Amino acid sequence: MATLAIMPGPIFILGSQGSGSTLLRLMLDSHERIAIPQETGFMRLVTAHRHVPFWQFGDEWHHRLGLTDDDLDDQLRSFYGGMFERYAASQGKVRWGDKTPFHVWHAEDMAQLFPDAVFIGIVRHPLGTVGSLVRRFNRRAYRATSYWLSANARLMHTGTGLADRFVLLRYEDLVLRSEEVMRELLQWLGEPWSDRVLRHHEVQPRQGTPAIVDGQTRSTDPVDMARIDRWQRWFDEEDRRGVETRTRALAEALGYRMDTAAPETAISSAAGSSRVLVSGRALAAVSAEHPDAIPPDPPPSPWADRPLVRRGRRRGRSRRPSSGLPTELVVRSTEHLPPSVLRWWRRRRPGGRG
Repeated sequence: MATLAIMPGPIFILGSQGSGSTLLRLMLDSHERIAIPQETGFMRLVTAHRHVPFWQFGDEWHHRLGLTDDDLDDQLRSFYGGMFERYAASQGKVRWGDKTPFHVWHAEDMAQLFPDAVFIGIVRHPLGTVGSLVRRFNRRAYRATSYWLSANARLMHTGTGLADRFVLLRYEDLVLRSEEVMRELLQWLGEPWSDRVLRHHEVQPRQGTPAIVDGQTRSTDPVDMARIDRWQRWFDEEDRRGVETRTRALAEALGYRMDTAAPETAISSAAGSSRVLVSGRALAAVSAEHPDAIPPDPPPSPWADRPLVRRGRRRGRSRRPSSGLPTELVVRSTEHLPPSVLRWWRRRRPGGRG
């Protein structure tokens, strides 16, 4: 009887938008054995499977079919993992992964759903990330700074909890020390070295990757050292000072200085001989060294990454919101509603005008 080969677990890349996670994905996806497609966002679908939106019994629907929580996870693992496995096979590869920025809010669920998965976190200088978000996605600097702070604080908490299943690296190290970072990373992943990861701009077109991928990144662009400090000319004095003031503590905990792009020190002395990778276990030392930089409790998830529960539910019961609107239309933010729905909502709310 033939023996089935045991495939290594999936690889999940975690990081905020504008952190360089797409570059890391393209490099790993260029390896002969690893397939990481463009962003899928599948964990929001998993969340909806686990909790039927806008229903007071939404988190127990599967119990009515005689399924335990573990049974449901087995089904979801088979369904979603199967789709990724088929994608990897279609690329002639044996190991799959995913990179979606908002998955930083789902990492604990991902670790539970895929107990053999490993996680790679990537961070970038706050001025580099904020500048990228302002230029590419037309965000305001203040809002982009808030996003950097919450996403990276959550990433630090996530990494500490995942311990040896997690490593953290910096975008600047990936660009300036590409071979060193990728050699260490592939060794940690248990994968053989391949110089294809340094030639992703040549490999990706041969794999059929579109020229423009996530975040308006060009898959045909090689690693460019000049990118790490382009933000130096992107800010006016007021915006730059605001970003620096709000992010300084956490940035310094990650080894960054406000006046230079390239980090000069390792993230943590607990990382041992490595200057470029930090394990989740070593991140606990970072928290201890910088108690004011990392909040003791992880920041709450954005509303879009939480189960959609009827507002006002208490002890298993729901109540109608005071506005008199249907429960399904009471949302934490109206900015993403279609214009026609938004106009209707404004007319219906108390004191609203047409």
